[in-house]
Amino acid sequence: MAEVDCPNCGHRVPEGTWCVRCGHRLAGGARDRPGAGFAAAPTERAGTPALVSTLFPQLPRAEMDAFRVALAVGVAGVVALAAAGLFPVAVMAAAALVPLLTVAYVYDVDVYEDQPFRFVALTLGWGFVTGIGMGLLANAITTTGPDLAVDSSDPDVLLRGVLLPLAGVALMLAGPLVLLPYRQFNDVLDGVTFGAASAATFTALTAIATAAPLLEGGLRPDSEALPWVARIVTIAVGQPVLAMAAIGAAAGALWLRYRAPVHDRGALGVLGQPALAVAIAAALIVAGAIGQPVLPVGLWLVELAVLDVLALLWLRRTIHLGLLQEAAEIEIGPEIECPNCGARTAKHSFCSSCGVALAALPKRAGEEETGGGRTGPAEGGPPAEGGPS
Repeated sequence: MAEVDCPNCGHRVPEGTWCVRCGHRLAGGARDRPGAGFAAAPTERAGTPALVSTLFPQLPRAEMDAFRVALAVGVAGVVALAAAGLFPVAVMAAAALVPLLTVAYVYDVDVYEDQPFRFVALTLGWGFVTGIGMGLLANAITTTGPDLAVDSSDPDVLLRGVLLPLAGVALMLAGPLVLLPYRQFNDVLDGVTFGAASAATFTALTAIATAAPLLEGGLRPDSEALPWVARIVTIAVGQPVLAMAAIGAAAGALWLRYRAPVHDRGALGVLGQPALAVAIAAALIVAGAIGQPVLPVGLWLVELAVLDVLALLWLRRTIHLGLLQEAAEIEIGPEIECPNCGARTAKHSFCSSCGVALAALPKRAGEEETGGGRTGPAEGGPPAEGGPS
């Protein structure tokens, strides 16, 4: 196979469209400077807050469009329910939308085929159980009522806007942290996956439990539809996206600090420091939560949209740099078939044909044959040297 010099990393690499070591574009296209493309989706720029490729980075390219359509159809459906006055039904459906896509994502890409499903189920189930508990607690100690979801005069600003969201951050991170000592989960993308999964179900079940008093007004409570439409969009997209991105990025920073090789731990700069990353995640989630009792629902939706963009950009940077770390000190191997595009590519970190980071694809039992990610010892082994202390 012919070789060329990569202008980005300086290594001799097989000739192709993309560098198999660093993912830099070698021939034509958008990624013409270091870091311009997103490692999990090479046709997108790293600085673009694309929703699906950021929250579901292990999706093969062909599946991403299907998930985008499913998300768009789901949002349109719950908005239609709200416009028809079926507010309680719309709330339940909206809260379930992103978690259902997350479960479909985990199942579709078979994220951890070589590991028992209980590892992913733990984070999903943890968010499910603690989300119900948080919603019931919120109803027990704060103001409740059928109109609370669109009422901006809630007197419990400190509880609903600050204290309960901070408790939620701790709970969403607690489930993934149980998996931090396992050596087979040694990648930044592992932390991102576990954190986002926990946040998705936690946010959904909290919204559903908190909205239970809506049923007191029947399936068609007497209320204006327009404020409800805005509220439904916050439940369907605004809140879960913020939680998944912020908690996923914070968990990724924890994995970077405690599971990555020592020389890789400074790759994210200050954003890779666990204490600061958790504090930023908490600040983003509190900022999103406090908007509900202090802002009209329309302005709250705008605020959530801004916070979502910031959180997605942070998560995107975490995923991108985490994937680039996988390319360090790996020898170029023989040709393999790319699981994303099906083309033949040298065994390393990126596909020379489609440019996808092979470490971003599902971790399968034959992972060592597809070039994706570092492998670890068998399930249940003790923490690796340099792990959490």
